[in-house]
Amino acid sequence: MVFASLTFIFLFLPAFLALDFLARRIGRGAARNAILLLLSLLFYTWGEGVNLILLVALGFINHYAGRSIPASRRPMLALGVFVALNLSVLFVFKYSHWMVNALHIPLGVKRLGLPLGISFFTFHAISYLVDVYRRDVAPARNPLEFLSYFCMFPHLVAGPIVRYAQIKDDLTARGPDAELFSFGLYRFLLGLNKKVIIANSVAIIVDSAFTMSKSGNLHFVDSWIGILAYAVQIYFDFSGYSDMAIGLAAMAGFRFRENFLRPYSSSSIREFWRRWHVSLSSWMRDYLYIPLGGSKGGPYATYRNLLLVFLLCGLWHGANLTFILWGLWHGVFLILERARFLRPLGGAPRPLARVYAMLVVLIGWVLFRSENVSAAWLYLSDMFGPDAKPIVLFSYGPPCVALALGILFCLVPDRLLPKPDSTNPSGFPAWVYLLQAALAVLSVSTLLGGARNPFIYFNF
Repeated sequence: MVFASLTFIFLFLPAFLALDFLARRIGRGAARNAILLLLSLLFYTWGEGVNLILLVALGFINHYAGRSIPASRRPMLALGVFVALNLSVLFVFKYSHWMVNALHIPLGVKRLGLPLGISFFTFHAISYLVDVYRRDVAPARNPLEFLSYFCMFPHLVAGPIVRYAQIKDDLTARGPDAELFSFGLYRFLLGLNKKVIIANSVAIIVDSAFTMSKSGNLHFVDSWIGILAYAVQIYFDFSGYSDMAIGLAAMAGFRFRENFLRPYSSSSIREFWRRWHVSLSSWMRDYLYIPLGGSKGGPYATYRNLLLVFLLCGLWHGANLTFILWGLWHGVFLILERARFLRPLGGAPRPLARVYAMLVVLIGWVLFRSENVSAAWLYLSDMFGPDAKPIVLFSYGPPCVALALGILFCLVPDRLLPKPDSTNPSGFPAWVYLLQAALAVLSVSTLLGGARNPFIYFNF
């Protein structure tokens, strides 16, 4: 089920809020967790069917692991076994078929269907087990408490990656909070509008640009319009989903941390990764980069660790060489920024540094969006090879308007934008709320027309 769908908005969400309200009147956290878990399982079953068995099985296994690791005589070994188990499930479903084909092993086995959200709930499980091993958090007291966290529908299929430590108190003692609920509704509407009005609208430009590139009919101007449109699409699509997840969690009494901090205002790739998909980049830092040694082993060890982390970051996004190259592309520029090669950019005017960062990000998005390396190379050749082909994409009226609005929103300085957040839910102007409510009417009208509506990160 998709958040930005009529079924979710008019059927699932009202049912959840009504049942949560009734459970809250009982006054027991366990009742609210039971409702949350049951509806989360229904939410997952809606589109996944039998894959629900895998999700629930992993939930019980990781709850057992969290209880057994601290009690084990060899807790590090126990941790390794259970982390390996989670990773092996991810490997079988996401990478085994790709690996078999890459090695030209003639097994003749069909590719397994990818369970929705498997990358995200694998990372949730690993962070929980490592935090328990480190004694940063106590194990969940019972299966209901852990499964409510592990299967919680706001973050289940496309993040953000929420650590158990961040919401454990809310699982046991969350009460009625009108301001938090109001903030949650605002964030849900904001995410819905970002997804439907901007991301869905510019998708037609992106698809047309990459289709024309494959057929050899893409003008270099159109190639830049197309990749700018993809940068807008993936940002408004994924950050819109994160806004809806944060909003839904707030309406249920949970405070999720921000997942996007206006990444296209970055003036370096290092800054970009502090702002883009924050829950993933911080997960990679805390559970991979720092355990590898981080920056403590000297410059060359640091460069090795960065490259390995971003190689795995690319691979996490999918079993495709393009994702691996995308990760390495970012890793290389992070190394160059740490080394002396790009140090002059540190003293450059911020607008110039932002152009540099955006150019690196856009070239990376070509790799990320392309079906294979050949298609990516062809598209990059179009971007840097002026020719006499006709310019087409300027004729796409409403999508171009949506693209211009998306770019404008990304370029507006932070200080000019309202900053509503869950720590001060009432601290934003009423007109911002009313604007999102009015735009939501347009979004729902668009959905009634049967507009295309998949989320990009559902593929990961």
